[in-house]
Amino acid sequence: MTNTNYNPFRFSTIAHSNHGYLSPLSRNKAHEILRSLVADLSADDIVLDAGCGKAGLLRDVLHMSPARGVGVDINQSFLVEAQAAFRQDFPNDPRLSLINAPLLEHTRPEGGSTHAFGSFEECLRVAFDWLKPNGRLLVADGYWKQAPSQDYLDAIGGTADEFVSHAQNAQRANALGYNLLRTATSSDDEWDEYEGRYCDAMMQYLATHPDDPDSAKFLKRMQDWHNSYLLWGRATLGFGYYLLSRT
Repeated sequence: MTNTNYNPFRFSTIAHSNHGYLSPLSRNKAHEILRSLVADLSADDIVLDAGCGKAGLLRDVLHMSPARGVGVDINQSFLVEAQAAFRQDFPNDPRLSLINAPLLEHTRPEGGSTHAFGSFEECLRVAFDWLKPNGRLLVADGYWKQAPSQDYLDAIGGTADEFVSHAQNAQRANALGYNLLRTATSSDDEWDEYEGRYCDAMMQYLATHPDDPDSAKFLKRMQDWHNSYLLWGRATLGFGYYLLSRT
């Protein structure tokens, strides 16, 4: 029998409960990147954040510019939190729209231009058609700091060809018709903060919800994940940010 109450996002929602950004990114670095993204944006522009999570970056964009924002994500819990946070800061501001749907099932926002998307190579291709000339795209993706060991790939269920290097990510963007405006990478401290909060949030939840039917499964999953980060991930997996302009 199918469990109609099954929530595939439950583990991630709990583990990210203490995160503002759902990536290894400090507020200072985020704002440095976003200052370049929002330069010269007007009230006629639209910033689209695909896979926006809690829309932390998108909400920052609306703090920093007069643009309108559209966030799209498939985790309704994250969107509810994002809307509440924005309403707290801007009670009567209509500029943020949040959509609970896969991105490509939602039509392109009408008017303005799209400047932020999400994911990577597919994003580069799709966004190129969505952006006006000189429109900007901020995209983030993982990269290999070093060749991954097979033990690490087995632990995360990944493959060696899943990522390339930081420089190769930038080269992919150039090859698809973008100019690089700036790039950045997550530091070890940012990774430790992200993974530490991720583990701690789940462990706090399990300590206060011992009767949760998923507790044993979630405990093993989190402990295995954090150990794989310490053993291999911290030295192997990077996370890069690429601010691009359409030629």
